[in-house]
Amino acid sequence: MRLLFIASRFPHAQRQGDAHRAYHLLKQLRQHHEITLIASCDASATVDVDKMRELCDRFIPVAVSSADGVKSIFQRKVASLPLQVLYFCPRNFAEAVENAVQTDRFDLAHVQLARMGPTLDFLGRVPSVIDFVDALSLNMFRRAEREVWPKTWLFDMEGRRMACYEQCLIKKTSMQMVNSPVDKKALGDHATIHVVPNGVAIEDYRFRGTRRGNQDIIFSGNMDYFPNVDAAVFFAEEVFPLVRVQFPRSRLLIAGANPTGRVSEFGNIPGVVVTGAVPDLRSHIQDASVAVSPTRAGSGMQLKILEAMALGTPVVATSRALGGAAVENEKHLLIAETAEEFSRQVIRLLRDEALQERLAGSAREMVEKDFTWKESAKRLEMVYEQAMITR
Repeated sequence: MRLLFIASRFPHAQRQGDAHRAYHLLKQLRQHHEITLIASCDASATVDVDKMRELCDRFIPVAVSSADGVKSIFQRKVASLPLQVLYFCPRNFAEAVENAVQTDRFDLAHVQLARMGPTLDFLGRVPSVIDFVDALSLNMFRRAEREVWPKTWLFDMEGRRMACYEQCLIKKTSMQMVNSPVDKKALGDHATIHVVPNGVAIEDYRFRGTRRGNQDIIFSGNMDYFPNVDAAVFFAEEVFPLVRVQFPRSRLLIAGANPTGRVSEFGNIPGVVVTGAVPDLRSHIQDASVAVSPTRAGSGMQLKILEAMALGTPVVATSRALGGAAVENEKHLLIAETAEEFSRQVIRLLRDEALQERLAGSAREMVEKDFTWKESAKRLEMVYEQAMITR
C-alpha cells in the first residue's frame, strides 16, 4: 500500500505520547508499506536520514514555529474551530499535504490527531482514516475540572469546540482509531471507531524480577504536561506523606523532562527526588519497587503503565490512567482513587514482596500478549483494509 502519513509532531521514541505512538507504528508499517511522511519540525533541526529510513520512504518536513501557530490563531477567521487545531495546523501544513497529493499517488491517508483535521480537505480523492489517539475533548473537559478560573472556562470552551469538531472528522473519514475503550465511548461509540492500543517495544524492555531491596516509588513522564503535573502534585502533597509515616526511608522519584517550577520545588520535600530529563527512563523505572500513575486529568491509557509492567515494576494507578483497558485490579496492578486508597495500596506493595512478584509476572505476560507495537500495527492494518473496502 502507498500510504500518506500526516503527523503534527516529528515521530520520536523519546517524545510525547503521540510522537512516540507514531514512531513505533511507522516502524512496524514500514516493513509492509511504501510510506510518505509529512510532519512538522523545527526549521533549524537536522534530519537523521538513517532514522527516517526506518520509518518511511520519503519524508516531507514542514517548518512550523510557535510564532506560526499564534499567527494562525489570529489570522484565520474560523471562530468555531478548536484553538489547538488553529495552532498546530497552519496553512503551510495543509499546502504541503495538497502538494504531495497533486504530485504523487496514494492508496490511503493516515491523519494523526484531530489537530490535523484541516488537512483532510486537501486530500482530493484519497481515502482517509484518522487516529484520534485519544479523545481530546475528554482531555480538555477533565483538565477544566482541575484548573482554576479563568482557565476552567477556557478549557471547557475548548472541550466543547473539540467535541463538535471530532464528530465532523468522524463523518469525513472512512475509519477512526483511539487507544482505549473509554476514548471510543467519549466519541460516541460509532461502529467505525476502532481501538488500536498503545504498546511497548517488548524486545527493548528486559523483565526484572522484584525484590529491589529499596522502598523507592517512581512517577515518570513529561513533567510539563498538565495531567502529569497535576498527578505529581496530588501524589507528592497528599499521598507520599502518608506512605512516609509507615516507611520513613521511602523515596519518591519524579522522573521526566521539563519539570515545571512547582514540580521542581518538590525536591525540597524530604524523600522526594526530581530528576529532570534522564538518558533512559527504563533503568529508573526498573530500579524502583513501585511505579505509580495517579492520573486525575488527561485521557487514553498511559504509556508509563505499560512500560512499568513490561519491566517488571508493580503498578498502582487510578482508573482514569487505564482508559478502560482490559487490565484487572489485583491481578495485573492495583487501582486506587483517593489519597488514602493510594497510600494504602503502595504500602501493601512495599510490605509484600510476594504480591509484588505476582503482579509483576501477570502484568508482563499480559503486555507480551496484548500490548506490543507489533500487535497494535496488525490491528491498524486491519482498519486500513476496512477503510479501503468502504471507500
